[in-house]
Amino acid sequence: MPVIAANPRTFRCLNCNEMIDDSMTQCRYCSATVDPTVARLVAERQERASQSYSAARLVRMAVVVMYVFIVLSYIPSVQVLSIGIPITFFVVIVLLMRWQKKFGSQVTNDADYLKARRSWRLSLVLWLLAMPLGALGYLLLQLLLRVATR
Repeated sequence: MPVIAANPRTFRCLNCNEMIDDSMTQCRYCSATVDPTVARLVAERQERASQSYSAARLVRMAVVVMYVFIVLSYIPSVQVLSIGIPITFFVVIVLLMRWQKKFGSQVTNDADYLKARRSWRLSLVLWLLAMPLGALGYLLLQLLLRVATR
């Protein structure tokens, strides 16, 4: 009889690699015996990998918003929205640092975590590239405004 947990977490069976929850004492696919302690540890690792992927997705969305503000800053009629650049720039670096502190030292070969790590690295590179792009946009806008007011 399986032990019922309040909030069972899922993990991959170590024998058949199918997703089962940590409250099971036997895999429903391959009938392998599941050690509750090992199941709990593996489920925690799986949950942490999923959390890292969700957090990396949030960072990636913040980077996209930052680039939207950068692109909008090149349009003189919507210059007022350029205030979003420093705000999102700051938000992205905070999210990058938070992800690194919380998930950066995790040691796993979980596919979700590896995707999250790649997404984090790409977001970091895009954040670094945003500095010169934002500055270039600001300089071009100032140049256009000076030419237009002559």
